[in-house]
Amino acid sequence: MTIIPTPWVMALVFFTFLILIYLLNRILYKPLLGFMDARDSSIKKDSEGIEGNAADVKALKAEAEAILQNARQEASLIKNKAQDNAKQIADTKITQKKEELNSKHNEFIVILEEERKELKNSLLSKIPLFEDSLKAKLLKL
Repeated sequence: MTIIPTPWVMALVFFTFLILIYLLNRILYKPLLGFMDARDSSIKKDSEGIEGNAADVKALKAEAEAILQNARQEASLIKNKAQDNAKQIADTKITQKKEELNSKHNEFIVILEEERKELKNSLLSKIPLFEDSLKAKLLKL
């Protein structure tokens, strides 16, 4: 026995096929395609966000480098000022000490000169005694 399809059976199979395609499209394919499109757009958005973040990171890194460079320059200026101030203070102290030592030296020279004069006067005043003592010793010889 051979089954000969009748046009009604073929129409019913065709109509059932169309309903099945319609239901599969509505229930499965559209939500699946919608989910895939949403996922693609989310990935694209995240990728753009990452690129934006990368640009922000580069900008922040450049800003940080600029701040560090500026801080290094300021530190260098402060260090140089401190060194110059210390050098000026040291030079001032050295000059004061030199002046103090020159003053003490001059005072010492004045005192030595006075002592020399006193000693000379003392010796000059004792010359007659030395002469008498020397004459007495010579006479004894």
